[in-house]
Amino acid sequence: MDQNEKCDRLIEAASAVLNAAPNRRLNVVVLNKALFYLDLASLRDRAATITGNTYIAIQQGPVVARYPQRLIGQLEARGLGKQISEWNGAKPIFLETYPEHFKFIDADAMSLVSAVTAFFSDATSRQASDYSHENPGWQLAWNEYLRTNKPSAINMHVALQQIVEDDPWMDLPLMNDDEILAAADAGVGVDW
Repeated sequence: MDQNEKCDRLIEAASAVLNAAPNRRLNVVVLNKALFYLDLASLRDRAATITGNTYIAIQQGPVVARYPQRLIGQLEARGLGKQISEWNGAKPIFLETYPEHFKFIDADAMSLVSAVTAFFSDATSRQASDYSHENPGWQLAWNEYLRTNKPSAINMHVALQQIVEDDPWMDLPLMNDDEILAAADAGVGVDW
């Protein structure tokens, strides 16, 4: 995937998230977390992220690498969104125009957008950051940053652990091959 496609995918995803948010706006910290967890949910459910972008660990949690240019700058340059500064220090991004069509986000991905946005839509920047600090991928990358003083990319496969640990099948006892075959022979369904 080339950089232009990654940029297009990121802007589509950000537009979809902002459109699903109350008043079509989110603080930039919350938007970055929503995009990170949208990509994780897609990796979990579809074996690939939606945006294809790299996330780095900063003190506030995972963010799209070079997000001021790649995310905010592109939303503004394309006339889709605008970031403003409010009196209380917040810097929300507003979706001004919704794209006419999506090239990379299908109906299944839109359901992930809805679920992730609903989870983060009422979160403050602090709450979203605190939640993301529980992510093992962010923790490893943040520790690397503290050691080297250089931004470190988050390993999405490690980061995925935070959201798969809540899946019910993870609580099933492990079965060896003989137990699986015996269950299959007995006609017992093995719920994967």
